[in-house]
Amino acid sequence: MSTTLLRLGLWILVIVLVLYVIDASYGDQPIADIIETSLLQQAMLLGGVLIVAGIVTRILGKGAKVVVKPRCQVCRTPVPPGAIYCRAHLRSILSDEHDKSHLTRLR
Repeated sequence: MSTTLLRLGLWILVIVLVLYVIDASYGDQPIADIIETSLLQQAMLLGGVLIVAGIVTRILGKGAKVVVKPRCQVCRTPVPPGAIYCRAHLRSILSDEHDKSHLTRLR
């Protein structure tokens, strides 16, 4: 989410800068009449707000990862860092997989 906000804000700023250069370079051409300065200012403000929102969500996301404990996918009990399942569920899943792969009919 934060990466999307940052990228969207940066793309808006790039587009606004390109439109500003076109407006400044071709001021006497009809294309300069299409580009409004107030529109460029509002788009620049929107891009800045999106970049700030992306930075804030990235900081808050990293802070939430520190506070939240990893939990078992099945019963939601706390598990050690790096684990997906608690010990009981991990054993049951491993035994189920073992049964699937080793209890086939031999030829």
